[in-house]
Amino acid sequence: WFDSGSMPFAQWHYPFENRERFTKQYPADFIAEGVDQTRGWFYSLLAIATGLELERTAGGSNSGDRTDVKESAPYRAVVVNDQVLDAEGLKMSKSKGNIVDPWTVIERHGVDAVRLFFVASSNVWVPRRFDERVIREQAGRFLLTFKNIYSGIFAEYANFGWAPSELDPPIEQRPPLDRWVLARLAAVERAVDDALGRYQATDASRAIIAFVDDDLSNWYVRLSRSRFYEVDAADNRAAFATLHEVLVSVCRLLAPFSPFASDWIHRQLVGTSVHLAPFVVERGAGFVADAGLQTAMSATRTLARLGRAAREQAGIKVRQPLSRLVCVAPNVDEAALEPLVPLLRAELNIKQIDFASSADALVTLESKPNFRSLGKKFGKKTPLAAEAIKAFSSEQLRLFLRGEPLVVTVDGETHALDQEDIAIIRRASGALVVEEDGGFFAAIDPTVSLELRREGLARELISRVQRMRKEASLAVSDRIALTVGGSDEIRAVIDAHGDWIASEVLATELVFRDKLSDRYDAMQEFDLDEVVIRVAFTRIQ
Repeated sequence: WFDSGSMPFAQWHYPFENRERFTKQYPADFIAEGVDQTRGWFYSLLAIATGLELERTAGGSNSGDRTDVKESAPYRAVVVNDQVLDAEGLKMSKSKGNIVDPWTVIERHGVDAVRLFFVASSNVWVPRRFDERVIREQAGRFLLTFKNIYSGIFAEYANFGWAPSELDPPIEQRPPLDRWVLARLAAVERAVDDALGRYQATDASRAIIAFVDDDLSNWYVRLSRSRFYEVDAADNRAAFATLHEVLVSVCRLLAPFSPFASDWIHRQLVGTSVHLAPFVVERGAGFVADAGLQTAMSATRTLARLGRAAREQAGIKVRQPLSRLVCVAPNVDEAALEPLVPLLRAELNIKQIDFASSADALVTLESKPNFRSLGKKFGKKTPLAAEAIKAFSSEQLRLFLRGEPLVVTVDGETHALDQEDIAIIRRASGALVVEEDGGFFAAIDPTVSLELRREGLARELISRVQRMRKEASLAVSDRIALTVGGSDEIRAVIDAHGDWIASEVLATELVFRDKLSDRYDAMQEFDLDEVVIRVAFTRIQ
């Protein structure tokens, strides 16, 4: 331990020589080791450094000039790794038979996933349970998501004509979705850099994971998918340039945690190692968050979540178009929301979106008395007070929610009601299906007309054909001849939406036949919403 504790000095043969070089290198920014090193390396480093400093201060023969070393401690910060426990919370030991061979785990999951698991699962100075299922479900899933965004989206479609160039629109001229995700990226970069500067590696890694999962994959990429198909269009170039910037930046942020996957993707994107790139980059004005856009996008995502919940409540799949959605977004500028309406319309598959200033026309309010709370005020008269509370109108309850007083008088005895005295239940007005959260409302009209049903069947057909293309290992650009068979309803779907279906699945021809032969490259039969449909295609050479 004396040899180990002498390392900061002995490596430069200080104090006998290399004083100038030593002064520039000393002390270390941080030291990281297990908690069992508190009385070992941590202490020996500090004790020897302190002893040497005392000797120099006392003017010993080897003391040198006081300015040689500005700090006596050999490290400015200490990062202590606590113990790794088994899945049941027990300390690992050979006698218990619960030790884990790290090489076996790495072979199964990859070293990147294992590293990321240890950092992101909990702060390093907290004992953590080792569970391989968590590696697969959290770190492994995240890395797969990130890789799929690169391989399955960017690389797959960028090869059809896009490369970074001056033709890419400047950030300020790109759609709101692009400007939003770039501003979010810049905010995450600052948060990660700040967290690492404070040695909060867990906070940093979780910020990256949340950004990729929530903002990038589940929102930006999903809403931008169709934009990647439009070769040479300005919107296509904006989408690729934005996604390219985000992927390169995430590789930099991820490099300390998952050095191999991040380096591979970074090399594919820019041709150089991510570990030679600067961790922090200077961002221009285009990356500065527009507060109005950020607020509006947050509101849009909330309304989308509520709209999906309303669909689920009504039992209607997202592929089935609906005619109308009525929204309430409190304290959000409707003018800022307007440019984002197409995103909400596409996300929820809604034809028309209207905004209301309040939810008064969407829901009626009913009151449910809390007998325990009321009993403290009305005693034996509580049942009478409860009946009076049940009789309150929706308008009275709305005023109460807005802070207006609400009183109950029973046999000449009057008491003002508090929030805990009643529970307010919201019920949808009319045929609308309503979901609410924190003052945000989304109300869908669940009526499915014949035209909407046929469009929904067309969307389901497109999805099934795309899946068949993938199963048949067709390239993204491969053209097909598509044949569809089924009932008169399916014939009507083809008549109404045939051109759109063909363009979505890259079919150079689409024909309807009562009977299908077996001379196709692929053929399947589906049951779409109780409608049997037969689909077959042949790849065009």
